[in-house]
Amino acid sequence: MNRTWRFYLATPIVSCMLIGFMGQALANEGVSGAAAGRPAGVSAKQQDTQRLQELQQRIEQLQAQLESLQREMEEVRLYIEEQSQETIPVIQTNLAEALRVRPGNYIQFQWFDSQENRANEGFQLRRFRVSQTNVLDPRTQMRLAFDVSTGSQRISAELRDAQLVWDIEPTVERVGVQLLAGQQPLPLGYELERSSGERELPERALYNRTMFAGERGRGAFLRYGLGNNAFAHFGLWNSLTFQDPQQTSANTFGNLGSTLAWHAGFRYYTLTYEWGVSGFFGKRPGFSFNDPSTNQPVQVPSVNREFIFVDATLLDALVEGLTLRGELMLGKDRVPTTRTVSGVTVPRFTRSTNILGYQIQGTYRLNYRNFLTVRYDVFDPDTGRGGDSTRTWGFAYSYFINPAVRLTAAYEIPDEEGTEVRNNQWTLRIQYRY
Repeated sequence: MNRTWRFYLATPIVSCMLIGFMGQALANEGVSGAAAGRPAGVSAKQQDTQRLQELQQRIEQLQAQLESLQREMEEVRLYIEEQSQETIPVIQTNLAEALRVRPGNYIQFQWFDSQENRANEGFQLRRFRVSQTNVLDPRTQMRLAFDVSTGSQRISAELRDAQLVWDIEPTVERVGVQLLAGQQPLPLGYELERSSGERELPERALYNRTMFAGERGRGAFLRYGLGNNAFAHFGLWNSLTFQDPQQTSANTFGNLGSTLAWHAGFRYYTLTYEWGVSGFFGKRPGFSFNDPSTNQPVQVPSVNREFIFVDATLLDALVEGLTLRGELMLGKDRVPTTRTVSGVTVPRFTRSTNILGYQIQGTYRLNYRNFLTVRYDVFDPDTGRGGDSTRTWGFAYSYFINPAVRLTAAYEIPDEEGTEVRNNQWTLRIQYRY
């Protein structure tokens, strides 16, 4: 329609130009006639009558030309409108089809050293995440994500996310009512749900990596909006995360426990801060193993899994550009770590213990390209016994070449109680994200 208005505006402009040219031509002719003088025997009145007749003829010619131009412009306008009526629906359809698939891929290539001569040190492809979100209709979508650089040689593929989302009550300004099901991140605290492509430090805190290996569970949960700035969530899950050592040893997709786990939580958020509280309750199944020191079978009973998370995030805290994050985990479970005895891998814990984990992280934005991060995290697998907690300082510098490419240099210093271990870690990483 903008082009149509341009044609309407052009019509009087062209008309004025033609009349101007005509006036200029008549004026010139009048001047020439005056310079040549009047023909003999012709009066001034006859000359005026003749000029008026010539002027009337030229005006009629200009009017005919103007009418012809208007007819051509009207034909062009009608053609453009016809094309718009045909093209706009096609453009809308193509745009809707393009938005049905939204990619979220990223690659992390790094150099890693931990002073322990681990098998995964040196250059490695830490993550090659291939993901996409498919919008089926305005209320339903699914998210699929695969890590295609897993395994001992980083050449195997592994399913990370297979999430189905149904907006039962969709809203734009706030959270409505939403059902999420499948293999998906656990909505506990703030760190488990954060993507590995967004974190400032290379890996999550030790207590989250140990107690919720893989960060993802299999189940379904409901988000329910409570006004413009808050929502509650509740869900049912398998008892163990998909990469928990017991789950991977069983080599099965299903739930190992006889009962399902459940979680509940609440979150409040604004543009400058947010906080949340959540809990997870289930059961860790028992198992048996052969004790190499006695060569006798040992039966490990099932235990309850009980966790409470409290977290908070504050933007522009104290000074502009400083973001503070904190998380506290209080739990009760059998810690699924192992140790080696006489060349045989056996569980480190055979009973339930009280568990403590927390972290404090500050990220300062120097400018839109440069960020500095400091994190302090603590993991105590048994608060009733001393000498087995780990405190880790982590430092990271990130430089954004552009919004999709980030360079990170990180140095982490784990401090284990008891026997000191040389395991300080350097990570130099480049990440491409699309």
